[in-house]
Order: sequence, then C-alpha cells, then structure tokens
Amino acid sequence: MALFRTDLEALLFVIIIGGSLYLINFIMGFLIGRIKKILPANKNKIKFIIRLVSIILFLYFLIEGFPSFTTIPPEYTVLITGAASTALAFATSEIFSNFICGILIWLVDPFDLGDIVNIKGYQGIIKSTTLTNITIETFDRIIVQISNSDVLSSPILNYTIKLKRKKNFFRFKRQIQFPQDIGHARLDIDEYNEEMRKKEENELREFHHLVLEKDQSEIFSFTFSMRVPYERFRIKVDKIEKICIKYKEIFDYTPKFHIFNFSNEISVKFRILTLDSDKLLNYQAEFVDNLYKIILSKES
Repeated sequence: MALFRTDLEALLFVIIIGGSLYLINFIMGFLIGRIKKILPANKNKIKFIIRLVSIILFLYFLIEGFPSFTTIPPEYTVLITGAASTALAFATSEIFSNFICGILIWLVDPFDLGDIVNIKGYQGIIKSTTLTNITIETFDRIIVQISNSDVLSSPILNYTIKLKRKKNFFRFKRQIQFPQDIGHARLDIDEYNEEMRKKEENELREFHHLVLEKDQSEIFSFTFSMRVPYERFRIKVDKIEKICIKYKEIFDYTPKFHIFNFSNEISVKFRILTLDSDKLLNYQAEFVDNLYKIILSKES
C-alpha cells in the first residue's frame, strides 16, 4: 500500500521532504561546524551519517509514496524495474562507485579535515569530503576535487602527526622527531655541542607546553627540499637559520633543515611543524620565497 492517496499528493510530499532534508543537512552542517569541542574527524563522520540517512529516507518516500506504482501488473513491474535498473546502473555506475568508495574511506579513515596529504600528486590540505569526492587546497592555492574511487585506488600520504599520550614529554618528542633530528644531520656544518642540545631541548619543551595549552591532538608537518650552490654555502646557511628563527613566531615552532646530499650543489631538506594547517597555506610560499632570495644571492 502506498504512503499517499494520489500521485499528485505523493509528488508534493516528495518535493517537500526532499527540500526539508536538504535544509536539515545544511543547518546541521553549519551547527556542527560551529561547535569547537567536536574534533574535525568526528564532525566529518557526523555529517556523513546525516547525509546517508537523508538519502535513504528520500529514496524510501520516493519508492513507497506513489499509488500508481502499486497498480502496475507484476509482469510489467518486473520489466520496468529491470529496464530502469539497467539504465540506472549505466547512468550512475560512477556515482555509485564513488559512493561505495566514500563509505570505505569513512570506515578506514586515512585522513581528517585539515590534514596535510599527498594524493595523486596533489599536495595540500583536506578542505572537505563528501559522499562522492574530496576537496584539496594545494599550497599553490589551487582547489582540486578528487573522486572517492580515485582516492581509494591511489597511495595516500598523510603528513599529519596524530598525537598519542601527548602529556609525556619524552613520548611527545619521539612522535614528532625525524630520524635526522635524532642523528643530528647538521654535524657536517656545525659541531653539535651541549649548548646546541639544550637550546633545542628547551624549544621543544616550549612547543610541548603550547600543544598542551591548546589541547592539540594533532600536529601538521610539511617537508620540501631545495638545492643550495656550494659557493658561499656556509654564509647562506647562517642566513637561512636566521630566517627559520624569524618564522618561529608564525609557525609556532622553528622550521628545521638538514643536509642530505653533497655535490656541486648541496641538497637541503626543510621541515615545518605547526598547530594550524592554514598557516602553511598562508605563509609557506612566503617562507620559500625568502629562502630562494638567500640561495640566489651573490652577496658575501
């Protein structure tokens, strides 16, 4: 038995229900986004569930609401259903595939909103996720949408550090350190003495206190490499170190660098740690530009 008395009544109710569900999704998404106590990962999951339930409800009213569907002879119902199913399968195969992949991504949970990732060669910050695609804003400020099926079939590199037992300083230190930090990769340009060790330890403790103060559960990491000419290399490194210290005020923690290749040009890898991924979008290009100016400078 149909839910409504006439097809016209069913059509009106389906339109009203569809509009109401859309409005509910919009309002709930807005309210959830405004609640700061909910973590970005949980916000994403709540929105996903609300959308999924809304789609199921809409399909239920659409299929069960029209009385004319119940008056069609069974043999024609099978024929129409089969033809419609085949046409729908061809028309929505990609959408359905992305939808299923979206559910799998939600279950596996390889990233959250705000995470810094590299997917299909696009490196940037996750800005939104839907049932069919994700949106990444790259460090060139380009908005890229990638379908969920492409996301699931590609390697996902997530540079975000999820903190565990962050209250313990030594556990915190192990979680955020690179192997180069542990091995003191700058030994080839400076003797790593006790004074340098204490300075780095104190800075790391300050960063740890800031993480606890802001009750941060994740730290955003970004790495990139640059080549520095061998000529006047030591002078350039000293200037680079001053630039890194200057950007501590912006990124919350002094950007670090280490040398991983010596030749006619020396390869230097930089690493930025910050508590706010938007700071990388806003200031990473400016930081790199200042580094380029030093590297290309001919001054002594």
